[in-house]
Amino acid sequence: MNRISDLRNLPIRTPGGAIVRLNQVADLQVTPSESELNRKDLRQEDMVTARLEGVDLGTAMREIQAKLSQCKWLPPGSVEYGGLYQQQQESFRNLLMVLLAAFLLVFIVLLVEFRSFYEPIAIVFGSVLALFGTVVAIWLGGVTLNIVSFLGAIIGVGIVAKNGILVMDYYQQLRAQGMELVEALVQAGHRRLRPVLMTSLAAALGMLPLAYGVGTGAQMLQPLGLAVIGALFISVALSLIATPVAYYLMIRLHLWVLRRHPVDASMK
Repeated sequence: MNRISDLRNLPIRTPGGAIVRLNQVADLQVTPSESELNRKDLRQEDMVTARLEGVDLGTAMREIQAKLSQCKWLPPGSVEYGGLYQQQQESFRNLLMVLLAAFLLVFIVLLVEFRSFYEPIAIVFGSVLALFGTVVAIWLGGVTLNIVSFLGAIIGVGIVAKNGILVMDYYQQLRAQGMELVEALVQAGHRRLRPVLMTSLAAALGMLPLAYGVGTGAQMLQPLGLAVIGALFISVALSLIATPVAYYLMIRLHLWVLRRHPVDASMK
């Protein structure tokens, strides 16, 4: 009401230069505004919006959810989160499906190429472990796991699979020449060390300006560069150590099963 009184006594200068109060030339009336009720599923819906500055959306939402979970007067299921947070969660779910589809497609291509299950499983195993390098790089870079970093993880899967193909393809060539299992794996890792290092280093150096955040708007794509570089650095060890070791263990397990359960000659 004090504001209404101030408005009524507001001085106004007329075209002639005289000063009058607003209540002398106008009649001010206070009327309540029309209320708007939103309903969803026969329940009244109140929308609360906010604009965040200087804080990450995921961190802010975790704090909000923790505070609201302590409110005893809020019934379960009465709070729904929408807006940009809902879009982000839907994008994460969609990208997770894309990541799984990437693993499946890579496995199918490897299955057609090698015509065996052992090599594709070993290579995809190395690709899965490459996600650890992506997570470590994102953590060291001080960025959060978002849509852009998820895309970098998907790109890293393809790069790590390529390095594994180089090693296992040369292993098959050595085995075709009559070389023993362990020696063929060691020789394949030794001979493919230089190509794997060169391709990984070239790709990592190409992503380095993006990961460092050089240029206007580069902060948005910085998680992608960090995710790819993390996968590339760990892919060297995975392609030369983890993939051959996984393949060796599967072959040894297969031979052990054959010794324990020999196939009857009459069933051949």
